[in-house]
Amino acid sequence: MRTRSKLVELCIVALCFILSSCGGGVQQSNTGSAARPEQTAGKPGGSITHRVTTPIKTLNYYQAADEPSVLLTLFLINDRLVGRDHEKQTYVPSLAESYAVAPDGVTVDVQLREGLRFSDGKPITSNDVKFSLEAAYEKTTNSPIFRDALMIGGKEIKAEVIDDRRLRLTLPEKVAAVENYLENLAVLPKHVLEADLKAGKLAESWKIDSDPKAVVGSGAFMIDTVQPGERVTLKRNPNYWKKDSSGTPLPYLDALVLEIAPDPNNTLARLQQNAIDLADRIRTSDFAALKTSDGQVRAIDAGPGLANDHIWFNLNSRKKSGESLESSPKHSWFANKRFRKAIAYAIDRQSISTNTLQGLATPVYGFVPAGNRAWLDTNIPKTEYDLERSRSLLTEAGFSVKANAGKAELFDKDGNRVEFTLLVPAENEPRKLMAAVIQEDLAKLGMSMQVVPLDFQGINERWNSTFDYDAILSGVSLTAIDPTSFVGFLPSNGVAHQWRPKQAQPATEWEKRIDELFAQQAGETDAAVRKQIFNEIQSIMVEEMPVVPIVSRHIVSAVNERVGNLSPSGILPYSLWNAERLFVKN
Repeated sequence: MRTRSKLVELCIVALCFILSSCGGGVQQSNTGSAARPEQTAGKPGGSITHRVTTPIKTLNYYQAADEPSVLLTLFLINDRLVGRDHEKQTYVPSLAESYAVAPDGVTVDVQLREGLRFSDGKPITSNDVKFSLEAAYEKTTNSPIFRDALMIGGKEIKAEVIDDRRLRLTLPEKVAAVENYLENLAVLPKHVLEADLKAGKLAESWKIDSDPKAVVGSGAFMIDTVQPGERVTLKRNPNYWKKDSSGTPLPYLDALVLEIAPDPNNTLARLQQNAIDLADRIRTSDFAALKTSDGQVRAIDAGPGLANDHIWFNLNSRKKSGESLESSPKHSWFANKRFRKAIAYAIDRQSISTNTLQGLATPVYGFVPAGNRAWLDTNIPKTEYDLERSRSLLTEAGFSVKANAGKAELFDKDGNRVEFTLLVPAENEPRKLMAAVIQEDLAKLGMSMQVVPLDFQGINERWNSTFDYDAILSGVSLTAIDPTSFVGFLPSNGVAHQWRPKQAQPATEWEKRIDELFAQQAGETDAAVRKQIFNEIQSIMVEEMPVVPIVSRHIVSAVNERVGNLSPSGILPYSLWNAERLFVKN
């Protein structure tokens, strides 16, 4: 059994390249996110402008597939049954006042809050939830990511309406956390979209150039105006259900502008000119510039995100062309876990974090990013910088150092010089900097590693199609903290099982064991037992070292000081996770 469960794993086939390529990471501590200011009662009114890096492509939740469109349709103009407290990394009820999983593990009773209304004033009922779920599954809707995100083991969740506020969900099989699905489902208006669904035209609804007045949502904001490719201006939804502790309706803001600004230099200039109020994932250099600036814009360390930078070696048995890789000396090196662990011990992560990335990254020793405080096992063995331990492992594996023209060089037991090529994304400056340091670190062992920058498309082709490469420095970037978010990465048949993707059968016993454990945790409802299972997976990964972890970079946000209640998160939607509570200071 392979349960697919995740929060919008955007473009999972390329998740190791695309999502983690944006911006530079930052860090102030090695244990979690920076201290967050307490949320205060805000002042209603005003407008702020938030930068997005690429154009918003749709106003239709079902058609959202890129990050800005997901930001708009899942988090801002629509609400979900369950949300997330980014400060505590816990799920919290949202449109659902409560939900309860029955002892059978597959029946979920949901009760909506009283008095919920869409932005057009019409009631939000259980029929809207049922409609929204069924519309996501409808093939003519052709939802690129949300249909899959709401499937369990390739099967649909069934919804039964009890009354206007109560409904019963029946899962096709037992899952560890039903919240993974409830937080993916945006609740949309049946009374507006049902005709389009029946006509098989829901995929055509609410395009980016549609009449904003026709778009009805359940979220804190509603569409005001759209200038495709430039900006989307939102206005407050007067019917939104949330209120602050004093009873003041939320959101506080009258308007929230999503401004498209792809160029980082232009973004920095506009921040300093007070033309943009918020920008997430700014560059490390911009973070440094803003930290020393006397202007109104400050840089904030949001803490580590859900992305790791790591190296993996090509463990495939042959190239796409049919050429055998197993006969190559390199394959025998890469397949030897002592060689891989020797590499891990030889990398000075602390130097990379402190010096190369200007103190703005956290060393990591496993595949779970440092930003995932809920599931990271802090007790796993750490392959900290230790050249002697590295040399010892290489000796055990049959390697030896010989002098060549006064230079120490490493050879395998058959007399082959240890040299290989590391591919690194040409568009990702931090990773190129890391690669240069790692090149120097490995040279101390006598290894010759050539660093070759290559565009994302070229790396993706070699990694996932031709299998024509030695090693790659990239990583994994997710949008959810739950262990099942690694569904594409950990199972041996996963599309992002980087070192040997899409296996029909696990090639090794330890990969087979990870497959078994991953399936177990996906259906385990006892949190303590599930944690134990996932910790075992982390231990196996450290012992076998199929990926060599390096660092987790942090999310850096820039904010104008006039914005109140800003508490950036390392998880999507970053600075806008509490958008309804943001306000403009006096």
